[in-house]
Amino acid sequence: MMFSDYRQYTSLSIIPMRFLVLLVLVIPRCLNAADLEDQLYMAGIHESVWEFSGSDYSCELKHEVPQFGVARFRRIAGENLHFFITSFQPVPEPVDGVVRELSPAWEHTPPDTLQLSVAIQTGMRPMALKRKQAGWLLTSLTKGQIGSFSFPDWDDNRRQVRVQLSPVKFQKPYREFKRCLRQLPNSGGFTELKNSTVHFALDVDAIDNRGEQQLARLAAYVLADEKINRIIIEGHADDQGSTRYNKRLSARRAANVYNYLSGKGVKEGMMIQQHYGESRPKIAKRTARARAANRRVEINLQR
Repeated sequence: MMFSDYRQYTSLSIIPMRFLVLLVLVIPRCLNAADLEDQLYMAGIHESVWEFSGSDYSCELKHEVPQFGVARFRRIAGENLHFFITSFQPVPEPVDGVVRELSPAWEHTPPDTLQLSVAIQTGMRPMALKRKQAGWLLTSLTKGQIGSFSFPDWDDNRRQVRVQLSPVKFQKPYREFKRCLRQLPNSGGFTELKNSTVHFALDVDAIDNRGEQQLARLAAYVLADEKINRIIIEGHADDQGSTRYNKRLSARRAANVYNYLSGKGVKEGMMIQQHYGESRPKIAKRTARARAANRRVEINLQR
């Protein structure tokens, strides 16, 4: 081979090498860019739905975020507004996130620059906001803005997960939600109802009209307050009659309360029946007033 031929050969060989070096440098950058792309969860314009539901003791706005979970604004009687998201899959580990307001493409009003820090929790309820933060997020949606949660991806913290609440079809159910909030009683919440008592006449296990009203109110509250996980029903009797008879009488009283609440929709798995006869008097005396107080069923709500 002539020297000139060798020089031409070597110059041609170098070109592919330079090209390979460029590929080595460029391809990882492209791959990294793909890795860092945000994971977005948000209802599209045509699939966005907000739903209102309410009762005498609760008001709720619900919105499904496709492939992620269900967002809810809720207030129950005697308590503050709060917000939470229940996810379709359990969250594997806690991370720190941020809540902010974003403007959709059709909204010309600039978003609020405020950013709220939020802890993303493990389990099936990763996001929760208390009254002040929930109120701010609710106001953002009323202005036509997007409520956006962002946090590092659990599998690759180089990219962000964004869970966004669409303002599409929000206004009508929100007006119903506001009307419900205005009618919601400030009393009758957990503090007032967690220890309730139904009284009975002498030698009677049937629930009277007053007792039914109490229990109907209690059942409506239990169905509204999702935090309640256990209901203890304790039957009692006064000291008139034999100990054995009073034990059975107190059991029938507890069973009737149990059955009434069950008939109103309270889950049977939440309720536990106990009965003590005359052994645990409310007032340890043998007066008519004390005996009337002791003929009772106590219902204790637990969270």
